[in-house]
Amino acid sequence: MAKSIPALVTPEVLVWARKLDAISIDEIASKMKIPPQKIEEWEDGKSYPTLTQAKELAKQYRVPFVYFYLPDTPQRKKRLNKVDYRAFGNMGVQNTDSRELRWLIRESADSRATMYSVYVEIGMKPLDFPIKVDVKSSNEEIAKAIRELLNLNMATQKKFRQPEKALSHCVEALEKNDVLVFQAAKIETSEMRGLSVAYEQMPIIVLNRKDEPSARLFTLCHELVHIVTRTSGICTDVSENSTSNNELELRCNQIAGMVLVPKSSIVKHPVIKDIQAYGFDDARVGKIARDFAVSKQVILHCLWELNIISQPFYYETLNRYSDEYKAYKAQKSQKGFLPPVTDTGTQVGKLYAKTVLNAYYAEKITARDTSSYLLNLKAKNFGKLERWCF
Repeated sequence: MAKSIPALVTPEVLVWARKLDAISIDEIASKMKIPPQKIEEWEDGKSYPTLTQAKELAKQYRVPFVYFYLPDTPQRKKRLNKVDYRAFGNMGVQNTDSRELRWLIRESADSRATMYSVYVEIGMKPLDFPIKVDVKSSNEEIAKAIRELLNLNMATQKKFRQPEKALSHCVEALEKNDVLVFQAAKIETSEMRGLSVAYEQMPIIVLNRKDEPSARLFTLCHELVHIVTRTSGICTDVSENSTSNNELELRCNQIAGMVLVPKSSIVKHPVIKDIQAYGFDDARVGKIARDFAVSKQVILHCLWELNIISQPFYYETLNRYSDEYKAYKAQKSQKGFLPPVTDTGTQVGKLYAKTVLNAYYAEKITARDTSSYLLNLKAKNFGKLERWCF
């Protein structure tokens, strides 16, 4: 029987990778299905894992396998260490901070650091975030500033008709101002609907790709309020109909609603008069929702705020919409395949992808680095990703 090939890895790098993942020896041993003593021996340099075991460790820790052969621990970029966990309420970070969420935070930080280094390589300077408002500014002032940044007006919104197009428009407007918008693909919405880190240059917004486009659009605006008011956060209860008791989160939701559906615009909508004259009707709500490229739930909330419908009717209809949505989600396939280029592009965003590709074509970074920066996309797909970006 052939002997297993030992992987002559650097013990200090094994320790570094495990601590980077914030996982204990017992936890990783359980996932590897080996005794904890084995992990301790590898980290102490008393023995070596097999090649297969070392590759599995790299997969578990989400670090490149070649790192294990470095003579010393890698100098990774600065981590996101100021993320606010308010949205988790009284559950506590330890109970809710899953490995997927930790990886997401780590990868978002690394991607921003990559963008910074690539900008330096190609001689570009990151833009300062353009909105300068005080956290004490009125909701109306903040919503107005955000609408201007996103280039949103009633004429523009009517052209969208669909939340997908509105979302693409808003993301493009933010990327023109060096705001990094990523979309997480593997984390549940119950853990994270949105994440934001309010850097003065290259702030980060992360959306959850498992959400519907209308929900992601609302989350984008919610997280943008966090950026504008310089209040970074991880958010779970993001919607116009939030039940959160957190004042900041409720405020972000309120302003996000004002960004997408300003009161001054909806009161002038002709269908509002029809509802007032002839009564509530789902088709009429749908017509208004399409004109603003938002969900019916957002419009329903507006009708309640305008005292066009009563509170009991609002909650009754909201529950019905929620049940209809759950039924729709249950029928919709959750295993839809995305081509590698689309999968990478939607996760990293066009600004990030174009910047990395530009550096590659300018011979500032290698094909291997480019692939690593683009979620291990194969070099043969670089051209396809470039076309996807444009």
